Amino acid sequence: MGQKNNVMCSYLSIPAVFADFVNGSIHNGKKVVHPEQLSTNETIYYQKENPRPSETHRTKYIERQRDTLKTICNNNRYIIIGIEAQDKVNYTMPLRCMEYDIIEYKKQLKELGRSRKKKLTDTEYLSGIARNEKLNPVTTIVFYHGEDLYDGCINLHDMLELNEGNKAYKHFIADYHINLVKVEDLDETLFQTGLHELIGFLKHRNDKQGLINFMEQNKERIENMDEETLDTVNIMLNIPASITKQKDNLKEEDHNLCKALKEWLADERSAGIAEGKKEGWNSGRKEGEKRFASLTAALIAANRLNDLARSTYDESFRDILYQEYAL
Repeated sequence: MGQKNNVMCSYLSIPAVFADFVNGSIHNGKKVVHPEQLSTNETIYYQKENPRPSETHRTKYIERQRDTLKTICNNNRYIIIGIEAQDKVNYTMPLRCMEYDIIEYKKQLKELGRSRKKKLTDTEYLSGIARNEKLNPVTTIVFYHGEDLYDGCINLHDMLELNEGNKAYKHFIADYHINLVKVEDLDETLFQTGLHELIGFLKHRNDKQGLINFMEQNKERIENMDEETLDTVNIMLNIPASITKQKDNLKEEDHNLCKALKEWLADERSAGIAEGKKEGWNSGRKEGEKRFASLTAALIAANRLNDLARSTYDESFRDILYQEYAL
């Protein structure tokens, strides 16, 4: 993973942020999940690749790793929620999430077997679960915070070749839907933690005036952003750390984070305009050189050396020659 996805995964693993993300993206901002209800689950899985070793093939274990996974406990009821942060489109996301969720269910089956005290019937033993036992639900949220349009599959069926020959079987082929949350679709006002500022920054990262307006409307919150949110904003928007770390070196009353960010945006805009002018000038110069080279070749071929010499210093005469040769 790249730095942007790494910092996002780290940020979402903070209990208060995780709870806030679930509340804002699933529960429309209602405080349903609280940080104290969360427990962190193991995010690295090791699976047997060859369950039955032979003389020529030894058992191999493969590694699978989730981004963030936590159990939510509410009155002895549990649900396991994973968040997969994506800054790039993954075209196998339905398969990936389905695999993660299945692994969690299989882990629960093993844990039931370890903790079970009563004896199972023959049928229950073969099933690996007692008739009245239940598993805790598992779900995965895919949080896409990239800049490109998300054009990946949302359902497993979309990944399958269900053409006319296979269409008759579609009803019998299990589908799997991913819970895709895109940053541009989120309402930052539904979040209480630094997610409020982070989402606002991300939604306006390609609109400098929109970003300035967002900072004006949320000035007090931005001035009081916590360190984790500041670090995440820095990396996600490629802001120099010196811009947002100035308050470490200034008195609190002297520091103005919004002002520093606006000045940085102004510098970025000026640099972009200057670069655009430079590129335009370079492009124009190359086109001019190419045009004059064509004129030179045409005049030499016509043995008009005197006209060629005059064209090097007489701009009006040169334009007449360009029109004559349709250049």
